This record gives sequence, structure tokens and C-alpha cells, in this order.
Amino acid sequence: MRAIILNKSSAIYKTDRDIPKLTSLFDVLVKVYYAGICRTDIGIGKGIVPAKENIVMGHEFCGKIEGFLNGECKMDDWKVGDVVSANPMFFGTNEDTMCGKDCNGAFAEYIAVPSEALVHLPPHLLSPFGAFLEPVAAALAPLKYINGKTCIFGGSRIAELTYQVARVMGHHDIERVIYTGDLGKNRYDCIIETEPSNIDAYINALKPGGTLVLKSRSYIPCSFTANTIAMKEVCIRGARYGDFNVASHILTAAANHLPYTLDTSVLFGNIYELSQIEAAFAEAEHTESKKTFFKICAE
Repeated sequence: MRAIILNKSSAIYKTDRDIPKLTSLFDVLVKVYYAGICRTDIGIGKGIVPAKENIVMGHEFCGKIEGFLNGECKMDDWKVGDVVSANPMFFGTNEDTMCGKDCNGAFAEYIAVPSEALVHLPPHLLSPFGAFLEPVAAALAPLKYINGKTCIFGGSRIAELTYQVARVMGHHDIERVIYTGDLGKNRYDCIIETEPSNIDAYINALKPGGTLVLKSRSYIPCSFTANTIAMKEVCIRGARYGDFNVASHILTAAANHLPYTLDTSVLFGNIYELSQIEAAFAEAEHTESKKTFFKICAE
């Protein structure tokens, strides 16, 4: 099968990768239709994010169930032909095994998935909308920490998505701030960051006892002044994922062009064939404004 693999800290396109063999853990075979390129994928391809050598990359995807280990699924909810995505962190015996990083991922015609990781999608999300499930679930995560006057900081697609998801979920009073000079001092009860290089500016802008939510998931070390955090008694929280089923409902509304939902025209970028790896990765790396996708087995 066709796939993009990690080879000596580089992303390589291959046409002779074996179709995954199912095991007791990876018990569902999914045919991949679309996959999205994430900043983590860029980091893996550049050797910045540590990953297992020779694995298939990619963790944002949608597709159809092709088959099960021994012809049957150990969970009753699934059947061949179901449209699915997956929680990429449920690919091991704990929640710290990520597909496309620690085991084979979705930049390929097929991916083997643990049935516990599967997420149902409605058939009309067999499109870039379905491959956008993981980013939307990640954008839901910081919302549980919102309290009082809140801002989302950053000019990237991640900031835009988080801001849009927050408004879809009813948080209409959140501010979006792009420049550190506009943050002010002691102004916010909560700041959701998407650019970790400005932590001292965030702390300065928080009220005493405020909350800084780390959303960006950067692997690059960043510095901050511990004294300011301690003296202001600021709480720092990490944000992993929200509910994937809620994310599916948000994307269903967006795909149906319902009002008061995501504006994907400012979130979705170009779609590439899997063989166009260089152009796709170049666009994904040099623009933070829109999501770049691979079209893999879609007609």
C-alpha cells in the first residue's frame, strides 16, 4: 500500500508498505479516506518530535471499517462499512501511545485501530470534516477551565479553531488577542495560549490567582519567570482532549452549513494526493492559517 513513513527523521513516501496485520490490540482495519497534517507531524518529520523509526505517520483521519480480527469485533457497536475516526492516544495499553508517533498511523491506505479508540462518524463526514475530528476535540479541552474574563491568545489556525469552538459551545464573551502588546496587565481571569513563547506576557496579563491553560503542545522548551507565577499564585493547567462525540456533533453542524457553527472556510486549506508529500508538508509548515489534508482512498 501507499504510505508516508518516518525514515531517519524524514518523512518519506513509499508505495510498497504492507497492509497492517490485525492483532489482539489492533483489531480493526480501517481504510483511510482523508488525513490532516498536524504541527506534530511536521515536528516528527523534522526530527524535533521524538517518534519511533519506520512507522507510518499521521494521526488525524477518517475512513471506513474494512474488517475485524477473526472476522468479528470484540465490541458490538461496529460493523464493516461504518464511517469512523479515532482518538489517537488510545493506541496502546495506556493513554500515552499515539498513532503516527509511537505506532503506525494514518498517512496510508489502511490503518489498524484498537476498537476502543474508534469514534463513530455520520456518513456525510467521510470528508475533510471527518479528518478534522481530532483538532476539534483538542480545541474543546481548554474550555473546562474557563472562568471569568477569558482570552485566547494567538494568530494561528489553532487559536482561530479554539476561539470558534468556544463560541459554538456558548462562550460568547471570550476575547481573541493576537499581539502580546494588547494583553495588558492583571486583566484576565483565564488565558488560553496557542503560542508558548510568551508565557511571561500571559502571566503578566493574568489577575492574581488566574489560570493559564496550555493548549499549544509545543515540544520546544520555553522559559518563564517562576517568581511571578508564585507571587501571583497563578494556576497552570494542561489541556488534552474534550469529548470526541461532541466534536463529531460540531463538525456535523458545520458540514450541514447550519448557523452558529464553525466557519471552515477560514480553517480548511488545500487537499493533496499522498504522493504530493513535499508540497503538502511545505504548505502545512509555512502557513498556520489553514489545515492541509491528504486525500488517500477517497474517490
